Amino acid sequence: MPTSKISPYDVIIIGAGINGCCSAYSLAQAGLNVALIDQGGIASGGSGAAGAFISPKISKAGELKEIMSEAHVEALAFYTSHFPQFTLVKPLLHIANSPKEGEKVESFKRESHLKHSNIPHKIQTLLSDEALHSASIYFDMGAVVDAQGVCHAMAEGVDFYPMRVEQLTHADGLWEVGKLRSKHLVLAIGAYPKLLPIDYVGLRGIWGHRIDIETSTHIPCILHHHVSISPTTKEGIVAIGATHDVHYSPFLLEPYDVEQGRALLLEKASKTLKLNNINILNDYMGLRSGSNDYLPMLGNLVDAEATLEKFPHLRHGEKINPREFVYYPNLTMVNGSGGYGFVLAPYLSKRLQEHLTTDSSLNPLLSPSRFFQRWAKRK
Repeated sequence: MPTSKISPYDVIIIGAGINGCCSAYSLAQAGLNVALIDQGGIASGGSGAAGAFISPKISKAGELKEIMSEAHVEALAFYTSHFPQFTLVKPLLHIANSPKEGEKVESFKRESHLKHSNIPHKIQTLLSDEALHSASIYFDMGAVVDAQGVCHAMAEGVDFYPMRVEQLTHADGLWEVGKLRSKHLVLAIGAYPKLLPIDYVGLRGIWGHRIDIETSTHIPCILHHHVSISPTTKEGIVAIGATHDVHYSPFLLEPYDVEQGRALLLEKASKTLKLNNINILNDYMGLRSGSNDYLPMLGNLVDAEATLEKFPHLRHGEKINPREFVYYPNLTMVNGSGGYGFVLAPYLSKRLQEHLTTDSSLNPLLSPSRFFQRWAKRK
């Protein structure tokens, strides 16, 4: 068990994916003493396997679109200004992968304030007939970041502990994680076991597989279609993926079929354009975490047992103002970003930092408590 370098810390963050690393960076920049914990290392899960595209979410008007639009603008500014060495800015072509998606694309084009234009001729000549005849939008500016590189850079200067967390305890106003102690605790654990009895938190695991390849085909922009195809920060290397597989789980006994995953990625990529002389260099795999309602999570966690004891009629469907629930003290969860972790992380970590340093309130729309009443009714 590692010995604590500082005791107590201001904040302990469990989970060193993009949410954990970005939160650690933002909080350390604000002058807080931060400990970052992950048993597998930095960016060892779904974040390390991510395509890490900074792209807008193509969706119809609503709360999710507003949050994603704001997050996208903030993310582009954040990565290009703070981590330019890990950020490649390129145009972005989003091609609908179904007629239903096509309707969303056309609606987004009409409503979006983001600068977009016609697809340049040199890109049109690369595309398959299917891609050319599908609804699409060509953004003048998109970006892709080096997932591993940026996570490690964010964690630089933060005390990192590669340890397995078995238990969390709170005593005398401090959280205890092994031999580490802190006033605040942040859970950025993705779809992995939750460490506390918080079964109401509506999360789903989304397995992802990405490959880096060499190809003689020049890729001049970031392409999103059946799968993403993109140049990378490494000269001459193209990334394909990551897939969104909701059926495979790393918690099951059967191993993931890497060869089948590669074949699927290349087959999906071929529906967009022809890639010549392919040489697969690397595979990256991991589990992302998406919320059941597609909104990310940032907020305090309800103590389910204490809340049900206080309000037993919640089990019968009685509506209670979430402000009345019993919450774990100084405990925040940041989670559930799905395939948009790298877009949402700067947005979420900025608001987490403001919450912990100035006591500003968090958006109740993003609170994990939004799932609690429905869960309690089923108890």
